[in-house]
Amino acid sequence: MKKSHALAAGAVLLALAGLSCASLSLESRLDAVSKDFFSHVRYIITGEESKIFLELPPSSRARFIEEFWQRRDPTPGTEENEFRESYYRRIEEANRLFRGAQPGWLSERGRFYILFGPPNERRTNPMGGRPIEATDDHRELTGGIIAATGEKASEVWTYYNLFSSLQKPSQVELVFVDSDGTGNYELATNLNQLIPGGIDSLLRPNIEFTHELYKEENVKAKPHFLWALFDFQWELLKQEDKAANSNLLIHVILPYKKIIFLKSNTRYRADLKLDIEVQDASSMILWEHTVRHTLDVIQSELDKNPDAVWEARIPVEHRLNKGNHLILMKLENESGDQFVDKLLPLKM
Repeated sequence: MKKSHALAAGAVLLALAGLSCASLSLESRLDAVSKDFFSHVRYIITGEESKIFLELPPSSRARFIEEFWQRRDPTPGTEENEFRESYYRRIEEANRLFRGAQPGWLSERGRFYILFGPPNERRTNPMGGRPIEATDDHRELTGGIIAATGEKASEVWTYYNLFSSLQKPSQVELVFVDSDGTGNYELATNLNQLIPGGIDSLLRPNIEFTHELYKEENVKAKPHFLWALFDFQWELLKQEDKAANSNLLIHVILPYKKIIFLKSNTRYRADLKLDIEVQDASSMILWEHTVRHTLDVIQSELDKNPDAVWEARIPVEHRLNKGNHLILMKLENESGDQFVDKLLPLKM
């Protein structure tokens, strides 16, 4: 028997009410080391990775951080992680180059410097240039049209070969303008006009694009960013079930796309195990439960329903009193060597 990724494409994403508020609440629970990591990787961590990290129990965060950098390591067989070292080096350089009211790496110029590296040319206009016309809108001017705006300080960054894997090599210019005279340079270039099709979406972190920023490492890194993250969607539903002596239902959804199946001839199998633990505010265990399920499918079933999911609806068979609780969940794919755990706050 050999392991094979399910060929199903697509995933079912569960829309959770108040997700952004929940994320903010989860972020406030991070320890100092985790907060520092989460802050510094803001430009390259994907939305999926953020969700997983914020939902982890403290004991699992160090493992996540290690695997985060492993996914981006172009030479995993060596001690050195060129990507991580380059990323933090660029943060240090941005702090040195772009001093102002905020740390340089958090500025607009710092963000682009960290993502794209130093420009091939950097032209500064500290005293401004041509007068601003009444009809000018510097945010609509692109490329070489702007050299400076009025008496406002500006910079023009030129890259000779940016996004080379996405299009024919072309020269790209980014214009930054200090509109309010405080040293806070903002991007004046319209990115959607800069490259046909627009590149705004590429500034939203994804693992594959991360390696485009480091072109010499891109080819070596491809096998690692193709690795899908193992994660599931969840809901904690407050509803009455007198027969089960329950006032909370846990709903779990796992897309087949996330699962590594064991392949034998024409069949695919995955042995799933879901452990649930409910605690009160003092960490006393109120209820424990384990769900086991084996998926056994054939290739035609995966092809016919690419958005297939495994779902579980588990009533917590212990009535929860008003107050704060914790829900611990660990989902394992025992046949595919995958697991993820979560620590979720609950207020009844």
